[in-house]
Order: sequence, then structure tokens, then C-alpha cells
Amino acid sequence: MDWLSPFTEFIEGLPIIRAILGVILVFFLPGFAWTLVFFRGKQINVIERIALSFGLSIAVVTLSILFLNIVVGIRVTGLNSVLIIIAITVIPIVIYYLSKLVRGRLSKGNRKVSTPPETIPPFEGKGDEER
Repeated sequence: MDWLSPFTEFIEGLPIIRAILGVILVFFLPGFAWTLVFFRGKQINVIERIALSFGLSIAVVTLSILFLNIVVGIRVTGLNSVLIIIAITVIPIVIYYLSKLVRGRLSKGNRKVSTPPETIPPFEGKGDEER
């Protein structure tokens, strides 16, 4: 892989940057991508999303590498692990943007003006104690 050699030489020369990129790639990005798919919009706040990102990343990365090693027979090497992590990060991002695209097209096609539902008056009947 001659085209990657300048990048790998640069990264191997700076172990701090390598460690930071590794932690972000392994412990944060896959889980964050999956939280975008599972929790759209404002369903959870930023702190919850970050906490879930760490937990989901640890679980998804570990289980997917273990599954591919035991069931499929893919050896666990550095390059294979990085490719698996990139794949489990890109898949939910593609799902997220495809769902946004589909929802955008559906909302453009259905431009009806919907009226708010009638408000339901409060129940003014007899209480449970009089039955």
C-alpha cells in the first residue's frame, strides 16, 4: 500500500495523535452514528447522546469484531479492525441520510395544510366515589 505510506509514517511518528484518533474511532464514532439512527432529532439531549455513544461504541465494535472472527473467520488484525469499525460507522450514517432524504421527499409530496385537532373539553362527569 504505497499510497498510504506517507500517512502511516506521519501517524506512527506521533503516538499522541495516533492514540487520540484511535480512541475517537473506537470508543465514540460508531456509537454516535448509531444514536443518530436510533434517536432522531431532539429525542435525547447532547449529554445523553455522548454517554450512549461511548456505550454503544464499545458494545458494537467488540461484538462485531468478535462475530466476524468466530463466525465468518476473518482474522483480527489492525487493518481488518479499522475496516470493520469504518463499516459499522458508515452504515448508520448512510441509513440516517437516506431516511432524511425519504422523509424530505414525502413531506414535499404531501403539502396539505393540516388543522390542529379540536381540543377535548375536560371530563365533568361524576367521580369514582359516587358509583
